[in-house]
Amino acid sequence: MKYLITSIWLCSQVLFLNAQRHCGTGVYWEEQLSRDPAMKLRYAHIDATGSLRSEIARRKYTTSVADLPVITIPVVVHVLYNTPEQNISDAQIQSQLDVLNRDFRKQNEDLSKIPSVFASFAADCGIRFALAKSDPQGKATAGIIRKKTNQTSWQQDDKMKFAASGGSEPWDSRYYLNIWVCNLSEGLLGYSTFPGAVPEKDGVVIRTDVFGTIGKNGTVYNKGRTTTHEIGHWLNLKHLWGDADCGDDGVDDTPPQKTYNSGCPSFPRISSNSCNPAPSGDMFMNFMDFSDDACLQMFTEGQKQKMWRLFDEDGARKTLLYSPGLNDPRNPGESPTETSTRLTVFPNPATSVITLNINNDNPAVDYIYTVYDLWGKPVLQGQNAGNTLSVKTLSKGIYFLRLLNGKETRVTKFIKE
Repeated sequence: MKYLITSIWLCSQVLFLNAQRHCGTGVYWEEQLSRDPAMKLRYAHIDATGSLRSEIARRKYTTSVADLPVITIPVVVHVLYNTPEQNISDAQIQSQLDVLNRDFRKQNEDLSKIPSVFASFAADCGIRFALAKSDPQGKATAGIIRKKTNQTSWQQDDKMKFAASGGSEPWDSRYYLNIWVCNLSEGLLGYSTFPGAVPEKDGVVIRTDVFGTIGKNGTVYNKGRTTTHEIGHWLNLKHLWGDADCGDDGVDDTPPQKTYNSGCPSFPRISSNSCNPAPSGDMFMNFMDFSDDACLQMFTEGQKQKMWRLFDEDGARKTLLYSPGLNDPRNPGESPTETSTRLTVFPNPATSVITLNINNDNPAVDYIYTVYDLWGKPVLQGQNAGNTLSVKTLSKGIYFLRLLNGKETRVTKFIKE
């Protein structure tokens, strides 16, 4: 009888594991930190500064996100395939980029499914993703690398990131988000590094059949939310339960949660022995939970602030703000987020005065200007008569400049030394 009960329990655990989202990031990252004391210290500092609740509260400004620049992250997708079916199409890759840009900009079509009690917490994170247009050598690229490999499947051991083990070498992770798409072992949907990882491993790994929204994907992970979830980790977001029993994810506006959710829970989701006393229960529709793709719809304002902290003056991912990866060598006068009338700032970095030009030669005059810090707070405002602007009063850091003349708006970024 004891044997029968044990067998039933084991079978139920197998079925349960097969029915839940399997993100390997928690275990993977703990292993990485245990092996590298220097990285452990580095990450502890990044996570501590990113989780300062007083800092998050202080930096919540009322400026409309529509007025603020959007952080665009250049992406390179490494497609590793052993069979033709694993060599996913450009269209499937673009479908994943489309999902990311909707999810991180609060433009996903399923926002209406968020319970009203949580709807006000949903945030436009002001982050978008674009396939790189130039490689680390400055040559034109489609942002996609395809490599046939003899490896039939991959484990959570980073071998897909190295050519010596049949993988694809990363591009400079200071300036690119590397995503490896490959045939991960059964049950593992993906995993990611956190900020502070060693450069040659930094990035996200996703199983081929859960990447994007088209192709052969018959699972409940068919809406591209695995990649949204893993990039959340790459931008320093933890699981809602902090990978511990009633753990801490370092974000103020995500309710306490005993553990992960799976499937598509009904609202309110109040687990037994819950550490959350609120009648609204778990925020199971948050992208950092384990619910099915169809039941994930939101990041919160606190999670947004934690992600944006990475792009501050001392942030771990600030170099992405001036990545060359979005410069198109075939059309050097434009970038994916600018029109043909391009605003330029000189010198950049600046110390006291900047000169504003359109297309590098036409002075930008008679504009209403606003300079924002990285958190969206206006720090300088006015109207420029000439095409110079004093920035002496600004502290050292990265800023965004927005010009408005009634007919068009232009935005660029600059560094104050």
